[in-house]
Amino acid sequence: MLIQMNLGYFFIFFATFVALVFAVFNLIIPLIIAPKDWEEKDEKLKIFKKWRTVPYESGEINPIPARFQYNIHYYMYALLFVIFDIEVLFFIPWIITLQQIGWITLIEMLIFVAILLVGLYYAVVKDALRWR
Repeated sequence: MLIQMNLGYFFIFFATFVALVFAVFNLIIPLIIAPKDWEEKDEKLKIFKKWRTVPYESGEINPIPARFQYNIHYYMYALLFVIFDIEVLFFIPWIITLQQIGWITLIEMLIFVAILLVGLYYAVVKDALRWR
């Protein structure tokens, strides 16, 4: 019995050790194989030095500048979508177990919905949902 319990911990420590070795390996190997200097001795290095500051997009030169900014409304809609999507995720198990959990959980869920409705009301009042 004691050997089986220690064997379980062995696998946990082994997985942690492998993860740490992998992380250290991935941090050290680029330091060893990366070029140390960028002197312009070779023509290939000149070309690479010229293009190394350009953003790389699947082998293509990106037509949009790297600092392109999207309209803030995209972010607002995405944030509100995530909030109300998570609300639905809370509703599904709550509705399934509604008979077993009792009245107190019903009150807690109503408070949760009220807080979300206050947030939705605030978004409507601030015209966050109006597309410009």
